[in-house]
Amino acid sequence: MAAQPIDELIVPPCQFCAPYNRKFYCKSCVIRSLSSAQARATLNLEKQVRFLRAFQPSPLSEDFRGDVTFVGRDGKPVYAHRFIMAGKSAVFQRMLDTDMKERNSGTIFINDANSSVLKSVVKYCYTADIDFTEEAPAEEILKVAHKYDIVELKGVCEDELSRGLDTENFCTRAMLAQIYDAGKLDAATSAFFRANFDKLYLTVIKRLCKYAPLNEGAN
Repeated sequence: MAAQPIDELIVPPCQFCAPYNRKFYCKSCVIRSLSSAQARATLNLEKQVRFLRAFQPSPLSEDFRGDVTFVGRDGKPVYAHRFIMAGKSAVFQRMLDTDMKERNSGTIFINDANSSVLKSVVKYCYTADIDFTEEAPAEEILKVAHKYDIVELKGVCEDELSRGLDTENFCTRAMLAQIYDAGKLDAATSAFFRANFDKLYLTVIKRLCKYAPLNEGAN
């Protein structure tokens, strides 16, 4: 293999490259060095992510407190820090950084979500990690992410909803894509419809008839 110049090698050179006194290296040495560098970079990135995600106490623990409180429809408080939430959501930023009542009260009421959903949203804003559960499903979190312009979280919800498409949930998720301007989910439901048209046709017709009876507006 032909020798080639490289700025620095982070692995010991092979017996064929050693005589070049670190001026030239063979392809194998270059590949080994790049692989090692990539592994080190990945390890360093993982350490950085773990550090950034580490909060004591955890955002979901009972002992966690902040300087802003979210209150959902069940009335249970969910705590966070203004600078974190404002940094992830343009809507929260306007609420907390301008002369609005939320800035003075430190409380944001979100009546269309429960505390489990709000906890999941707060956790994502702190850690970029989320677990969809029965109490905090992707459908409900998508609504909050769209309403409060948390773009990355909205994309994660769309990915989750796109993966679980079937004939039973197709209509609901197709409507979610339209209501919340979810482009990735819309593309996924459209592709699913084309691939399963024969199975979905009657399901869609029945759903349309359910919400738009034939005698509606007959007069």
